[in-house]
Amino acid sequence: MSKRHVCLMLAGLALAFGLGIASSVGSVTGDGIEILDDPRPSATDTIDLGRRFGTAPCVSKQPGKTILEVLLPDAKRILIHRFDSGEWGNLEAVKGYIKRLLSAEPEGGMLSASVHWAELRPLEILASVEFANGQRQPLQVANGYAHFQDGSGCEWWARYLGPDRSKWVVRP
Repeated sequence: MSKRHVCLMLAGLALAFGLGIASSVGSVTGDGIEILDDPRPSATDTIDLGRRFGTAPCVSKQPGKTILEVLLPDAKRILIHRFDSGEWGNLEAVKGYIKRLLSAEPEGGMLSASVHWAELRPLEILASVEFANGQRQPLQVANGYAHFQDGSGCEWWARYLGPDRSKWVVRP
């Protein structure tokens, strides 16, 4: 993301707060995406991050370096539906992790349009990304892994390793 883009986003946030437009619910991250609690029951407890969401068409095949790069400028909110409280403790810990994950560079330096890890990871955080047009796309996260769809329906996977340069991304 360029310095100009960051400056324009920050100026927009400052204007929104100055005019009293910003929502008081949830937390606004530095990227302008709110992370909110939106509890919903899950159809199953056996979701893993290696399964595809469906047959959504993929319009754009260019992988980004970060989740944030793929979601902006259209993503407005991340809605946390469910999380493993035994692993994550509370909603604030989940929000902090999601914030770090948005701008972290995954293994290999960019997102992948296909599953590129062999081990299955059980779902720890179930969420949706809400876009400016009201559309919602799934976001699934486990400690060190992410699987999500962008606004055009493209699926992306990322793996973040603990002992290397991205150690700060993985749960302590």
